[in-house]
Amino acid sequence: MFKRISTLLLFLLPFSFAKADSITGQCGDSLYWFFDTETHHLDISGKGKMNLNKYAAWTTKNININSIHFSDSITSIDSYAFEEQALTEVVIPASVKKFGNRAFANNLSLLRFEYNGEGYCEIGDKVLYNCKNLRYFKGATKMLAYNDALDTVIVTYGYALTNFYERTYIDNTLAYDTRLSGKYDERPKKIKTFFFPSQIEVIGNYLLCNAVELGGIVIPDKTKTIGKASFLNCSSLDSLVFMGDGIENIGDSAFCNCSQLAKISLQDTLPPIIEAHTFEGVDRSIPIYVPMGASERYKEAPYWIEFYNFIEPSPATYVDEVQVQHNAAKKVFLDGKVLIINDDIIYNIMGQKLSNR
Repeated sequence: MFKRISTLLLFLLPFSFAKADSITGQCGDSLYWFFDTETHHLDISGKGKMNLNKYAAWTTKNININSIHFSDSITSIDSYAFEEQALTEVVIPASVKKFGNRAFANNLSLLRFEYNGEGYCEIGDKVLYNCKNLRYFKGATKMLAYNDALDTVIVTYGYALTNFYERTYIDNTLAYDTRLSGKYDERPKKIKTFFFPSQIEVIGNYLLCNAVELGGIVIPDKTKTIGKASFLNCSSLDSLVFMGDGIENIGDSAFCNCSQLAKISLQDTLPPIIEAHTFEGVDRSIPIYVPMGASERYKEAPYWIEFYNFIEPSPATYVDEVQVQHNAAKKVFLDGKVLIINDDIIYNIMGQKLSNR
């Protein structure tokens, strides 16, 4: 009898240890979670929306989460789901179409947040509130609030009006982000790199003003308007490239005090309307690259007339092979010519596509 009991205990022992090292449960009608108590890793599997009102899950167990993996079929993340955890990196699949209030707020160790969705998405208040050490962000700016350490921002496409700190207003007839705007003196000052969604039409007032470490900027080809003071006091901004030929207006003080601006590239044959202070504080001798035959129009246009180094492209442009980091968007200097490398596509300073990587 004793031998039989001993054998049974030996058989059950591994399962007892497995249970001791992990906690599992349900977090939606078809969502399940598994938490490893040794690695502090949370894995969410299954499909559908999260429902922490119905399934209490990890939020009632006082556990400390260091990392998360989400199923590619999860469709929502509830309010406060991961507030005050110890996360360092979060990658959200494109399947998620709803973020609750403060879903990742107060993760002071969070360095990287990446949301890969596009199109309509419902975003609650202060999703990333007070993640003070966040350096890399990809998503909608509506998610941000008090993220002063931001270095790189990549804005995804999907909202009618988006602010860094204000509410998002969804145009239900379009439900797409065609305008980005902000408030004076509320930008994270450490942003070095900012990428706009390709569909952006309006860069609103004050969007990146006072971002004193911001480098070069590429304006997408669908952009028509740049609002007032949108890049005011960006004192490290060194290059400005317009990818399209539809820019109509550049607002007052939009690039005021961008004292390091060293080159501007436009594809518009008709000069965009600018104001008296649009480029105040910018060296008037910097090269401004314009389309073939357009330099005379710029020399006669109001306030453009103050610049005097307009350059038209040569009939052909040839470049050597350039090695770049995969999917990295950055500037590369080659033989005195600036190349913009974005999503593995190479452009010259005129914004002309040269090749695919």
